[in-house]
Amino acid sequence: MLKLASGAILVFAAFGQTTGADSLERAQRAFDAQRYAEAAQLFEAARQRDPACNLSFYLGLARYRLHQVDAALIAFQEAANCDPKLTLAYIALGEAYAERGNEAEAMAAYDRALRLEPENTAALRGAAAVYARAKQNAKVTAALEILVKKEPADAQVHADLGAAYFTTGDLDAAEREFKIAFQLNPKSSTALLGQANILLRKGEEDKAIDLLRKVVSLAPSSYEPRYLLGSAYNRLNRFPEAAVELEAAIRLGAAEPEVYYHLARAYGGSGRADKRSAALAKFAELSRQAKADTEARRQAAKLVDQARSLVESGDLPGALTRMQQARDLRPQDDGILFRLASLEYDLTHYDKAREAMEEALALAPSEWVYHLLAGLIEGRSGHLDAARRSLAVAIRLNPSAADAHNALGEVAMRQGDTVSAEASFKKATELDPNQAAYRTNLENARKAAAK
Repeated sequence: MLKLASGAILVFAAFGQTTGADSLERAQRAFDAQRYAEAAQLFEAARQRDPACNLSFYLGLARYRLHQVDAALIAFQEAANCDPKLTLAYIALGEAYAERGNEAEAMAAYDRALRLEPENTAALRGAAAVYARAKQNAKVTAALEILVKKEPADAQVHADLGAAYFTTGDLDAAEREFKIAFQLNPKSSTALLGQANILLRKGEEDKAIDLLRKVVSLAPSSYEPRYLLGSAYNRLNRFPEAAVELEAAIRLGAAEPEVYYHLARAYGGSGRADKRSAALAKFAELSRQAKADTEARRQAAKLVDQARSLVESGDLPGALTRMQQARDLRPQDDGILFRLASLEYDLTHYDKAREAMEEALALAPSEWVYHLLAGLIEGRSGHLDAARRSLAVAIRLNPSAADAHNALGEVAMRQGDTVSAEASFKKATELDPNQAAYRTNLENARKAAAK
């Protein structure tokens, strides 16, 4: 069992699938002994001798354990490109991207894994967690309904499915799953919390409070039971007790506007006017921020559409202005950053293009086209070694990208490496024989090599 991060656990016959497994015993022993740097070196050496697809996957695992996340993501993507049916590579990509907070890339990876193996339990677990954070409730429910059939004795799966049903308003189904989870594990804080939520929805505050006190003892570092206790006490006009629980929830990390709303109510009921005003001010601030975030997403999407139309009409400066505005609204969106870098590149603003591209690659290092653009930018800037490195990564991630091979050939020609240039142009021509420019480049490289 190899645990990728704090989430899903990947279970597989780790080294038995690899060709020439006897030569990899040292790598296996190093990995099992947690000597990950040594394991990474051995896997890399083995990959040079034998380009088996799963060697890239194992290399990615070693890199990941070394906290070299970018290198790990690139290795996982290489494995997936090498063998598009290697489900574990997509699961690894999904988990790694989820841990670094890139939900869009994580979701895409898990979706790909589930298209290959719709009942893969690791993929279902990871996907359900990502879908939940993205508030895609229907997809959460669908994934967990499959998973619960595969893992009927897993209390946490039943509890998570109950929570999904509760979110969609199916209280009967939610209660059923929470009860099953509790039967399987009487100490399941998630199951008890879910049952308490249902009791609160039914107006049975006293019973809910009893359950929530149990949850607090089982999960003392969780803020949600404290928040629910506070809201329950408020309903019963037990305001001092409500304030104590809500203050504890905030200390444990609760930051939702609703927490401060209930806290303001508790302070007001307790006659603490000054604290009530401060809590209401915080509630208003957080509410405005949440509304602004939603509006920023909507406005950024609109600006991207406008930029696309302006590009089609030939107005690149106008498109650039729209993309800069979109970036200001969504600075952590790698897709927006990539589009911005592309426009800066087309307008020969290479330093600005590089800056945007570096930010995009920091968010999504396994996107081959990002490395391609980075290579083009460096090439136009005269940084030929850097260009060659980026283009080589792009090709590793997508060996069938004819334009990447051609770009690499052009850089090699500028460096006077006609042998490598000829090989790159030949590959580009083989991949896309209809491109006259590639054939011309190949002919020129051959002539230069013959001199």
